Amino acid sequence: MVTILVTIIFILNFKMENPTFKPQATVFFILLKNVVDKNAKSPVRMVVYDGKKRKRYGIGLSVEENIWDRINGPKQKSKAIKEHQDGLIGIRMRAEKVINNLELFSFTAFEAEFFKDDNKESGSEQKESLKYHFEKFLEEKQENDQIGTHISYKTTLNSIQKFRPDMQVSFVTPSVLMEYEKFLTSKGSSPTTIGIYMRQLRTIINRAIKDGVIEAKDYPFSSYQIPSARNVKQALGEEDLSKLFAYTTDDSRKRKALDFWIFSYLCNGMNFTDIAHLTKDAVKGDYLQFVRQKTKRTKKKDLTPIRVGLHPRAVKIIREYRNMDESNPYLFNILELELNALTIKHRCQRFIKQVNYRMKMIGAELEIKQPLNTYAARHSFSTFLKRKGVSTSYIKEALGHSSEATTESYLASFTDDVKLKYASLLTEFQVKPKVNVVEPNTPKRKRIMKS
Repeated sequence: MVTILVTIIFILNFKMENPTFKPQATVFFILLKNVVDKNAKSPVRMVVYDGKKRKRYGIGLSVEENIWDRINGPKQKSKAIKEHQDGLIGIRMRAEKVINNLELFSFTAFEAEFFKDDNKESGSEQKESLKYHFEKFLEEKQENDQIGTHISYKTTLNSIQKFRPDMQVSFVTPSVLMEYEKFLTSKGSSPTTIGIYMRQLRTIINRAIKDGVIEAKDYPFSSYQIPSARNVKQALGEEDLSKLFAYTTDDSRKRKALDFWIFSYLCNGMNFTDIAHLTKDAVKGDYLQFVRQKTKRTKKKDLTPIRVGLHPRAVKIIREYRNMDESNPYLFNILELELNALTIKHRCQRFIKQVNYRMKMIGAELEIKQPLNTYAARHSFSTFLKRKGVSTSYIKEALGHSSEATTESYLASFTDDVKLKYASLLTEFQVKPKVNVVEPNTPKRKRIMKS
């Protein structure tokens, strides 16, 4: 509220000094409170709003929330606070001058003029840096609360920095990609990890091409093949599943972990992050309806909810662990309102870690060789249905996949016992053959056909 008032005062003062001025866009500042670094500081963003669309711009300033409140408050005696206030006023006035001088406002024209001096001094050199493009991408993901993606790409950037700290976009060639792959292999990275790093690097290179930093003809991935490893599927066989469903224990923590594992299995192999985000209104009679968190982040429209028919045991688990706090809309007591994105990410990770830890203990007790983690519940759901003859199209819909190709690659290979069973089918002929029988007292040349 204080920020809005200060912004209005800024605009009113400027209009009094320039009575004929009709702004094509307004400028103000916000603090991204949901993005907090290790020093408890959040980034300040300049916002330009043209009446229809608003864009945020980094200004190289991060402050604690209490400092931000003081910056937006009345006059301060603190020299540091005054410097922040003067700095923001200077940036705002410069931005408004650029807007006022444009014949017709567009964000492209504004950015070209506003950042012109920066581009002359260090922009071209900065844009050549691969780190610059990674950090630009990371900033976008952080602002959009895509914490998991941010962490993943940050890990890739750290890896590249260890390989070549001064890597520029133009340095990335097929031969350099091969060197990077060898470097990762020497550090013990698996083909899966290398594939993740390379695909994320490819994303950044594609963005750099779009920004005009390098030409499309210099695209390094056209003659470099990213390593891929076939996923090791983690579906359980019927015998192991029956052991889990029959398992009982007096240990409440083990019982809770098993209940949520079974809940995931019975509810279309629901991802545990989606379980954490379930709200009370997701329960609709005998059904559960939700939209995957992954889908919410990647699609803005046509969000098709997944509708799950509730198994009696799933209903029992909901009753057992239902959040009874009326002020908390979440179905289970994992999340609550007003948590920032980073805290939500940590809560979900802790939930998954606790389930995995205790399911591993249960697996050891039951002598189940297959890893008993949260992924196994999802894989087991899809593979069990496939083995029972359920169509891939139904499984695709149940899992929330966008294509059947994704579902096909997701389904586990058949277990060894199934392979042996199918091998025996190779000699189980439905039609008996006609056999030539030689009668004992009949000359060899004379044969009687018997069926």
